[in-house]
Amino acid sequence: MYHDTPDILASRLNFDVIVFRGNTRQEMMVIGLISLGSTIIILGTIAKILLGMFLIGLGLSFPAAIPVGWIMATVMQRLKSDKPKGYVKQRFLLWCDDHNIKSSPFIRYSGYWSVKRV
Repeated sequence: MYHDTPDILASRLNFDVIVFRGNTRQEMMVIGLISLGSTIIILGTIAKILLGMFLIGLGLSFPAAIPVGWIMATVMQRLKSDKPKGYVKQRFLLWCDDHNIKSSPFIRYSGYWSVKRV
């Protein structure tokens, strides 16, 4: 049966929504956590060495994490440019599998496949 009505379901619903600089919400959460953690460690250590007070570096790390996150989002945007959706995530999962950090959900077998019963 042929209907002349347009398809109202958008194809973009199958993918995550782009939030900032070509990155999804989950990617931005990871970028935010990494940028905050790195600024806490770096500025806290510098403040502890120079002033003897780690908490001063901790207080400075929260506003300093914003430009660090911006830079990391820009780098991630350039990594993802001109590549299909999910490519960088797939390559990262394969890298983690290569270095025994996390097993990959992808089948990685090179050789003869047999479907006969044993």
